[in-house]
Amino acid sequence: MRSERFRKRLDERHRELTIHAKARGRSYRRSRAAAGSDEALRLRADFLAALGRLSAFEIAMLGLARCQYDVQLVERTDDLSRDYFQLWHLIARRSGSSWPEEEGTAERMDFFAMQVGRLEGMADALLVAGRNVRLYPLPEMPWLSAQ
Repeated sequence: MRSERFRKRLDERHRELTIHAKARGRSYRRSRAAAGSDEALRLRADFLAALGRLSAFEIAMLGLARCQYDVQLVERTDDLSRDYFQLWHLIARRSGSSWPEEEGTAERMDFFAMQVGRLEGMADALLVAGRNVRLYPLPEMPWLSAQ
């Protein structure tokens, strides 16, 4: 019974994230903002973050849904928590470092939007599994300073 409720919560969250990613994609594609404008960059960052969030959640969901016993779930959430904090530290380190001149602000924004989205997707999966990693604040959003 518990496993059915757990899978149902995973499916519900997956449905919510899918709807959110589709909405972000539609708003980005249908936008009439100029190609290099701040509005276009913001819409692109939102879309990439939603895609990263959905893909990371789907990957985590596959591993969590296979767990049949609490011991397996604890082990899988430990691994996912470790991956979450490794990615968190990667984002924090890269946000403070200087970027090569040939890499423009659009590439930097794309990278960080996708990585922060992945981080949020892992946090969503861990939250469904009973771990609240959102107690730790996100690193600074470096693409805001890149503009």
